[in-house]
Amino acid sequence: MSPPAKKREISVIDRRLQSGQIFALGSDAIPLREPTRWVLRIINTQISDAHLWSMQAKKGWIYAEPDDLAVKAEEIGFRVQDGRIVRGTQGAEVLMKMATKDFAAVQRQKDAENRAHTFGAKALKASVVKAAETKPDDPDAAKGAEFLDRHLAGITVTDSVERVPLDE
Repeated sequence: MSPPAKKREISVIDRRLQSGQIFALGSDAIPLREPTRWVLRIINTQISDAHLWSMQAKKGWIYAEPDDLAVKAEEIGFRVQDGRIVRGTQGAEVLMKMATKDFAAVQRQKDAENRAHTFGAKALKASVVKAAETKPDDPDAAKGAEFLDRHLAGITVTDSVERVPLDE
């Protein structure tokens, strides 16, 4: 078996120059040992007293562990405190993780619910009628909206965008 091919090393300056956006640095991904296994979030526990509990008990996030990281927590601006990866002077920002497949399933369900509420027949009918009522003082607009309200029954909208599942 031959040794793995050596990675081509590029200097930080060369990478910046080749990026095409010399001023835009952006935020870097947190380096993980298994980057495809987890989705990470930094949770601000100062939002409310129950925010951290809600993220765990209601939304399914769990604490990221130091072993999940490909580098030491201190190298990326975090520290380990009470077994949690945190940052900030009081450790108010906590690094949490969710399995990629679970995150993708949640995102698909959220998308489906948003589409049902946004593109459902009732929502579309209400939207069309409201748009027709642009001038409530105008009797013709009111008559038009009333007509649409009576006669719009089965509105159908199709999504022409083809979506690829996140877990493929």
